[in-house]
Amino acid sequence: MVVSVIWMSCDDEFTHPIVKDNLPTVPVTFTGATTYGFNPYYTVPISGSGAIAITMEIPSTSGRTIKSIRKVVAGPTGLTPGALLDATTAYVSNVSVNATTFTLNSTIAEFNSKMTTANRVPTTIAANAFVERAFMFAVVLDDDTEIIPVQVRIRFVP
Repeated sequence: MVVSVIWMSCDDEFTHPIVKDNLPTVPVTFTGATTYGFNPYYTVPISGSGAIAITMEIPSTSGRTIKSIRKVVAGPTGLTPGALLDATTAYVSNVSVNATTFTLNSTIAEFNSKMTTANRVPTTIAANAFVERAFMFAVVLDDDTEIIPVQVRIRFVP
């Protein structure tokens, strides 16, 4: 009886909405980002200009364009897509794009001005160490489909 229960429980081969991958029809990639594992990241030194540039892209062969960025949220690496539903927190909102690429340009100073004290980038980081913060985007395509890509991180280094 135990064997038959196990055999029957594997019948769907991971096609149920709870266990299947939720991949969008149009993929969003982060141009120039590095990834080891799941979340792509950009490396930004805290010395110098502190410029942050996140470039996202959808395939030009998809037949779609990015209509707008409904909302961008930022914070610690524990940031979840639920933050995109919070009406009070937005790093940036309602940006018209109408292209297959979008670049969010910011700085460490701007990031720190929009974050609580605990989530700010420190002014010093130990040698051979890094601090990461995260961004999430709500991307609206030209057919009004909304895509929430994976979290992208900024790895701040000395």
